[in-house]
Amino acid sequence: MISDRREQKWVAEISEILDRQLEIEVEIPPAVSIFQIPEIITTKKPEAYKPQHVGFGPYHHFQPGPYSKMQQKKLVRLQRLLQNHKIADFRGVVVHKVKKLVPVIRACYDSFLPDDNVSMAWVFAIDGLFLLHLFQVTNTDSDQIPKVDSTKRLLAQDIMMVENQIPFMLLKEINEALHSSSPGSNDFSPSIYRSFSEIHSPLKLCPLSKAPTNHVHHLLHYMYHSIINNVPTPTFDSVHLPVPGRMTKILLPGIVNFVEQLPTDEIVRLYELAITSLHNFSSIGSGTTIPSASRLQSRAGFQFHSLPENGGGVESVYVNGNTIYLPPVTLESDSDVILRNLVAYETLMPHSDHHPLAEYASLMCGLIVDVEDVRVLKQHDIIRGELGEDEVAEIFVGMSGSILSSKIKSKSALQNMIVEVNKVYEGRPRIMAYLFLKKLAKWVLVFLTHIGSVVGGTWKIVAFVAGLVSLVMLTYKNYCDVYGCDKKN
Repeated sequence: MISDRREQKWVAEISEILDRQLEIEVEIPPAVSIFQIPEIITTKKPEAYKPQHVGFGPYHHFQPGPYSKMQQKKLVRLQRLLQNHKIADFRGVVVHKVKKLVPVIRACYDSFLPDDNVSMAWVFAIDGLFLLHLFQVTNTDSDQIPKVDSTKRLLAQDIMMVENQIPFMLLKEINEALHSSSPGSNDFSPSIYRSFSEIHSPLKLCPLSKAPTNHVHHLLHYMYHSIINNVPTPTFDSVHLPVPGRMTKILLPGIVNFVEQLPTDEIVRLYELAITSLHNFSSIGSGTTIPSASRLQSRAGFQFHSLPENGGGVESVYVNGNTIYLPPVTLESDSDVILRNLVAYETLMPHSDHHPLAEYASLMCGLIVDVEDVRVLKQHDIIRGELGEDEVAEIFVGMSGSILSSKIKSKSALQNMIVEVNKVYEGRPRIMAYLFLKKLAKWVLVFLTHIGSVVGGTWKIVAFVAGLVSLVMLTYKNYCDVYGCDKKN
């Protein structure tokens, strides 16, 4: 006998959930598809993953902010839809039908949902009707994508968030309840998401014939697979160029003689300054996957071109000669949030070691580090939309820290393309000279750090290495005088 009331309630709820799940026959059990996003992804911009205006489903429906602001609007939409279908008994026709499905819907969430089935049924019925009405009024047969005001884009941001997804099976169940008087006339499919996805997706969707039709989990799942369903294009053969340079033999003896004559305290100061300078110089550009667009264009002669209208999407990026072909991306005020949640959803999907959207996003984060890069890509019709150059740069610079790296057995076509582009870029004489200086700086940094920790009084050795540091920095200065160095270097 359980004496604790909380434990009694928990056992009763678990028992009811299991009984209901055993009662309901489902051809294919639902996969976990609605996740609470881990802090490692959300930490830099949490507002991009937590709804700011409207909460859907058990994760956010009852939150005070979104719930209180949008609850009345949900009820107005609900009333309008019920009136259109001449339904007076909302509880009996819709809520009762949804309640039977709640135990199965629970399996779609990655966390245990403590609310009872009755409360959950009301939440799902209200939220599901709101979304169903929204998708229905958004659907249009026109080939032209309508203009959307800022208020609707704010709403779209919340609707597209991973934690705010509502299962497709729920919308289908509600739609069947609305058409219960004429079941034969009801034709409901994931294409209900099509128009909304076309309006708000930053990337072009695949043709309707290739869009997902079976086992669609929710709106985000539909948009994601509509973006991904494209075939990649083969990469190109790389070109390698020779490396120049021989300044070391001329300058080294004089610098070492000068440094050896310095007093010990000056050598110590020079040693500490050298450590700082070497660390700063050798870490420039570390962690980037590909040089920025403006550097590729100005320093390696690369050009950019948008893929043709039917040329594919994120897995169709390729290089032909010195031209990089990229899918056009249309960026509006809601695109940052939508892109982030699409990438997060891809990352969190179970049993997946294929992350093409995350790879594409990482590529764009490497290509765009400031407004000059945006300007280059806009000139070639790769960046589209109403956002300004600074706003576009802010999207990709900000997103770079929210994309988790994944371990895969073999490189994708896009990763191989990046390797080939880097080979060509790093084969340019001016870049090879710069990279040689960086490698030299790293070697000297390791050696100088080791000397400083174990040698102690042997300051002639320290003086020699510090002189070598001065040589590296002087060589770098001369390199910049000849070839130019910007803030990206």
